[in-house]
Amino acid sequence: MKKRTLLLLILCLLAIIVIIIVFYSNSGPTEKKVYKLNHTELRKLKKEIPLTIHRYEKALFSLNYSDMDSLSQGVKKLSSQFPEILIEKDVYKDTLMLKQLFYYLNDPIIQEIYQSTIQYYPNLDDLKEELSSALAYYRHYYPEAEIPIFYTLVPGIDTEMPSVFGYDNQIFINLDLYLGENNSHYKKMGIPNYIVERCDKKYIAIDCFKKALVYKHLPEKKTLTLLDNLLYEGKKLYFTQLMFPERNEQDIIGYTLTKYEWAEKYQPDVWNYLIKKELLFSNSSDIIRKFIEEAPFTKPFTNASPGRLGAFIGWKIIQGYMKNNSNVSLDELMKNTDSQYILKNSSYKPLKK
Repeated sequence: MKKRTLLLLILCLLAIIVIIIVFYSNSGPTEKKVYKLNHTELRKLKKEIPLTIHRYEKALFSLNYSDMDSLSQGVKKLSSQFPEILIEKDVYKDTLMLKQLFYYLNDPIIQEIYQSTIQYYPNLDDLKEELSSALAYYRHYYPEAEIPIFYTLVPGIDTEMPSVFGYDNQIFINLDLYLGENNSHYKKMGIPNYIVERCDKKYIAIDCFKKALVYKHLPEKKTLTLLDNLLYEGKKLYFTQLMFPERNEQDIIGYTLTKYEWAEKYQPDVWNYLIKKELLFSNSSDIIRKFIEEAPFTKPFTNASPGRLGAFIGWKIIQGYMKNNSNVSLDELMKNTDSQYILKNSSYKPLKK
């Protein structure tokens, strides 16, 4: 009898230990966990996605551009196949525009960049697969949304242009800005490392959502204060994170692991600085630019800090808000412009680890 009682006690203790382990393993930072579709639903939605990627750069460089007359005829045909934002319908009649295109296509540096791009991207199968999965999540959150049409370009490594941009229901990808951080063209052109770090193919699909598709679901930007800007950027990252639940957070924001770990570690210090200096409700363009725009690091913090720390903080606030308000849909979040309400209901108070 005593042995049976002892055995029951041991089994009860083991059960309690298992419950404690499970509880603590699931009580971590839940804001890092995002909803994942089951395989059946994901496959079903992927089959319904009309995904199309048109390679404009291939079509353009396949033209006969040995002389102006041949180029004019080729451009006329091309203009009927691609949207006007890429090539206007009557551009073949515009002598000045044709000359510019002629010099562009015959430029040795442009040709070298084009060849590098084609060698690096002989096909876009990996991108199609990743976009297909992300668009399945997109269709899950926005069942009535129109699926965009994608176009790839090779403008000639123009860092003044966004690497991805949207127009109407079209998304344009500058492939030559995703040739890998060790590409020699970037070094020759003196592009800063903090930009080159993100010239990697792993960011293309993410950027299609973060830099283009997200704007279809954000209200017109009327951000006045730093807090407004933090949450605007944070929404873009949260939206993108939901579409890529398998990707880690540093990829979503575009940080190296070292920079992401710095942001995580010093998050309380950054937040305390904003509070102490009473910057959250500042409408100073200098302050906003310092925390939001691209930069090698964020002043007044050390050179080891990443740029765009304001976006990181805004993202954490949005994660906290959605964690505390599980009844709020993604669409409701995106449309909510009451920054103070979101901050208050996020319970955002980062603590030193």
